[in-house]
Amino acid sequence: MNSYYKQTKPETIIYTVVWILLFLAPVVELLFYYDPEHPVWIKRGLIDTWGSLLAFLIVFLIHNHLLAPMLVKHKKVTQYIIGCVAIIALFQTYNCMHKPADVPNGPRHKIESGRVEGGRMESGRMDSMAPPPPHGRPPIDKHDISMFTIVIMMIGANLGVKNYFQNEAEKKHLAKLKEQSLKQELEYLRYQIHPHFIMNTLNNIHALVDIDPEQAKDSIVDMSRMMRYLLYESDKQYVTLDAAVTFLKKYLNLMKLRYTDLVNVNVDVPEDVSEDIALAPLVFIPFVENAFKHGVAYDKPSTINIDIVKQDGRLLFHCQNTKSNAKHEYGGVGLNNVTKRLELIYGSDYSLDIKDEEDSYDVLLDLPQRTAADFGNDNHDPGPQSKRLT
Repeated sequence: MNSYYKQTKPETIIYTVVWILLFLAPVVELLFYYDPEHPVWIKRGLIDTWGSLLAFLIVFLIHNHLLAPMLVKHKKVTQYIIGCVAIIALFQTYNCMHKPADVPNGPRHKIESGRVEGGRMESGRMDSMAPPPPHGRPPIDKHDISMFTIVIMMIGANLGVKNYFQNEAEKKHLAKLKEQSLKQELEYLRYQIHPHFIMNTLNNIHALVDIDPEQAKDSIVDMSRMMRYLLYESDKQYVTLDAAVTFLKKYLNLMKLRYTDLVNVNVDVPEDVSEDIALAPLVFIPFVENAFKHGVAYDKPSTINIDIVKQDGRLLFHCQNTKSNAKHEYGGVGLNNVTKRLELIYGSDYSLDIKDEEDSYDVLLDLPQRTAADFGNDNHDPGPQSKRLT
């Protein structure tokens, strides 16, 4: 798989604990069969068992650190199979050469209780120190088959554990990449809105310069406050509903200065705008910009109706405007970007209903009433320069 994979600490702990238990198991077992009159048998049994476990451990270490990464990390299937066949063949060769000498056909017999004297067999019991029977040992016996089966199971278990931790590491890595990509895309969309908004606002102030210079000066002050909001508040992961509504009102006041009394702008927002309700920055403004751009005519009455309603745990934003020209195509950078941002931030927990009629354009945005805690704790402090709009 990917080259970033490394054996994790939990994986190492699992292997360490398992092998410690395996090496301690024969000690615990022999304690139950301890016979102070025959300590030599206890010592020999423990050494034989540990010798076999040591061979398994060597195979495990080679497979875990050399062969398994070859398959899991680099996908070298052929090299992995060749390596496994080689190490298993060496392991089986070692076992055939070091099988207990007293075993004519398989595992070493357990020593029964009793007395062994002079290397002779007493009461039907055989002294394991005696030479093997005349018929010798078959080339492949039950002992060899059992050792082969165990080593295959060990390799399979090791591969399974390593694949599990590899998959978990890959999931975390992909989740991190997705999160980073999401943040970068949101930043890109957010900073595309900024110049778009500034361009429209400057055009409005430019129009005011000839009509009312003093009002244009005041508008520049309002714009500077709005710019502060754009620079320090909209850069956050979320803003409060109170701040969003205040910014919206400032923007509407600035826009209305450009137009005559033929343009009727109606705004209805709840009086108890709570600072506990949080939402993504600048989700309302692109729709309002769109309404002014395509819904205002200088030679006939035009209407823009904006209202925000809190209802059943939802936040409803409604913007409806008349059309100045039925041939206008709605959209643009701001509107397209806010739709993408809504999908990235809210997923499927939002709805955007747009009705493009012959003489009107209607937008209904339905958002969940989230709190700051729902957005997480990533709303960084922009510093002392950031102040609430007044």
